[in-house]
Amino acid sequence: MSTGQFLGEILRYFVALLMLAAATAKLRDLAGFRDNLASLFGMGPALRALAAPAVAAAELAVAALLLGGLARMGLLAALLMLGVFTALVGYKFYTQSVVRCGCFGEAERSLSGLDLLRNVLVIVAIAAGLALPAGLAPPWHVAVLAASLGCLACVVAVHFHEIVHLLSPSDG
Repeated sequence: MSTGQFLGEILRYFVALLMLAAATAKLRDLAGFRDNLASLFGMGPALRALAAPAVAAAELAVAALLLGGLARMGLLAALLMLGVFTALVGYKFYTQSVVRCGCFGEAERSLSGLDLLRNVLVIVAIAAGLALPAGLAPPWHVAVLAASLGCLACVVAVHFHEIVHLLSPSDG
């Protein structure tokens, strides 16, 4: 297995776990996510009642593609979903400045530039990952290592905003 293939495996697990984390957070507080859709996009009750579970289901479907052996298709779907969502939320952020997303369950805080930066970094990683060579299924020990590194990257991505603030020098 080449280095590129190993990096591709890490990315596959990372994006799959990120999609699972996003879907889980939305499903855990579906009413809150529906309310966010209303305030963010002005959706009426009927539309957001359909859209909220549909977004979570789409994230679960992308994770299933990535974990089920259709990595390229899953990465393309994740790239499309994250690109569109980041563009929409980014537009709202720059026009309204206070936006609540709750993408990973952080409904109590507003979206920040760090959240948008995280999304852009994930989009770049996915695009780069699509350029990596595809390979055969790795041996189990390589898959476990790749999954572990993907999990670590997922935790960092989900908590990116908090991690950056923890690492920033305090004002005193």
